[in-house]
Amino acid sequence: MSVTIPRFFPYPIMTSNGIDYAEEHSYETTQLDPVGGRNAVRIQHRVQGDNLVSQLISDGRAIFACTVVAPWCAYRRIVNATDRPALDEKEIVLQQEIELETMDFTHPVMFQPAVITTCEIHRFKAKTSHGFDKLWIGEEIEVPKAAMIAIEPFWNARNVVQSILKVKKDQEGRLRPGSFEVTESAEQGFYFLVEVAADLYEGLLRPGKSFRHQESIYCAALSQGLDILYRKYKDLDTWNEYQNLRLLYSMLKDQNVPTWDEDDFKPNQAVAAFHPHQIDVNLGNEEYDLLNVT
Repeated sequence: MSVTIPRFFPYPIMTSNGIDYAEEHSYETTQLDPVGGRNAVRIQHRVQGDNLVSQLISDGRAIFACTVVAPWCAYRRIVNATDRPALDEKEIVLQQEIELETMDFTHPVMFQPAVITTCEIHRFKAKTSHGFDKLWIGEEIEVPKAAMIAIEPFWNARNVVQSILKVKKDQEGRLRPGSFEVTESAEQGFYFLVEVAADLYEGLLRPGKSFRHQESIYCAALSQGLDILYRKYKDLDTWNEYQNLRLLYSMLKDQNVPTWDEDDFKPNQAVAAFHPHQIDVNLGNEEYDLLNVT
């Protein structure tokens, strides 16, 4: 009597540390700086080895893409890469840039790079030439159109600055124009709730060319949140149960910056360590003594 073990996916998927493909075959992505300092996310896709994924890309039957998700407002869409990738026998590489200025959503924003089929791949028998692990060899496979045949885990382009901030509009007009208020919440995992005045709210959702100002507001809000964290959790370790706080803590350690369980912790210093402020204003030949401006 033979027993067939059902597979969760009916076809192999190339993932980090996955078992569907042999060791020398992989799909990896890297986040790069956007061209010209624009408000965008730039991703470098890389498929290594001669395998089913690279073969379908070379044949034009699969493309690089990225899923964009804003979990706080149920925004989701897939952005296809439009450029042709650089083809090589050992690897296929393509850089994809996704504009953020005109997207109508609130942060945080999550990204999942992938390789997606553009047509149905009819039944075929898996061979070693497809790069599969031996567990797939000899299996009959059918891949549907728009299937993700290679994926990376979701990641946040603006990392922790916005991953623990949830923005809410002041509906009652309680806040003065241009102001905001930060409180903590642990209802759905830990985050800082940033309630903002009506005039700021629209600018945070659709910053346009003022995205640097948007980032400054987020940094100021996170600084206030970290001050709350320091005052409440300095002598406690209960914050350890929240994954995003553990990530932030390790990031500060990597930057050799004091953390909120240390006496010399400074919120502004912590924020600037992994998200330094940038100014877009061109002052020309004029010089300003910022300490003496009145």
